[in-house]
Amino acid sequence: MAATGAAVALAATVVAVTATSPRIAPHAVVAPAEVVRFPAPSAAVPEGYAGLVEEAQTLAEWIVARHPSRPQSTALAATLAAERGDQETAATLWRAHLERHPETAEGWYRLGLYAVKEGRDAEAAEWLERARRLDPSLPDIQGHLGRCLLKSDRVDEAAEVLEPAIGDDRGGAVRLFHLGHARLRQEKNTEARAAFQGAIDRAPSYTGAWYGLATALARLGLADDAERARAEFRRLKAEDAENAARNLSRDESARMRRLLAGWYAAAGRIAALDGDMEEAEGLLSRGIAVDKSASSSTAAPPTAAGEGL
Repeated sequence: MAATGAAVALAATVVAVTATSPRIAPHAVVAPAEVVRFPAPSAAVPEGYAGLVEEAQTLAEWIVARHPSRPQSTALAATLAAERGDQETAATLWRAHLERHPETAEGWYRLGLYAVKEGRDAEAAEWLERARRLDPSLPDIQGHLGRCLLKSDRVDEAAEVLEPAIGDDRGGAVRLFHLGHARLRQEKNTEARAAFQGAIDRAPSYTGAWYGLATALARLGLADDAERARAEFRRLKAEDAENAARNLSRDESARMRRLLAGWYAAAGRIAALDGDMEEAEGLLSRGIAVDKSASSSTAAPPTAAGEGL
């Protein structure tokens, strides 16, 4: 989705400064911003998608201005920017935060994921490796890093990153899927077959894993098994296309209401961390007003990668 005009306001709060490290360019810090107020819980909730996005933008400006030292504020504002399709602003917010707090693993993780989306795999691998050193428990960090290393033709390094340790199932199916491709590149077809089968065991509808399994089986000379795997791949691919068509017609306003309610809940938790319980209550109440099905205990906002703050 193209970034809306509301992105300008948040981007204007970010001011470039002189670089102090060549690894994060351009460098930025968040300038003090005039504190805006989020809508009162009783205010009318916008009915259309554009109005809900505008309210989300107001929330992003407000949370960064009110709680600039909290990494959760950066995460929330960057998530809202990414939802609008404004990945540049999201990345700028994280760079600004990393200037002040370079040990924030999630910041490097997000920069890595943004670079992945733009096809900058070598740069993504650098950011993701730094994130992994700081926090190896980040969501599917091995899978993302391993994929970037594969795309950069660093096959042996990718296999080492992706090989699960005994008892370690972090990343699950996705990690094993990329490991399967690393083993194919290494011409270790038996190991590739095991990796793809492991991915399917964890996620039976993993379309790409069935294609990888078919490839490994064919290389092993198991033609009948390979054809069965290809048939399942074709079936799932057709099913994926049908699901994608249905998703295109979903109610975007309803989805944005749910997201915005979760973001208000996250903002409320940030306010509570700073001891402002009245402010926290107001934010949580506004979230419930936006989406009646939400509550302060269950509304969990997704970050750019889909997990809660």
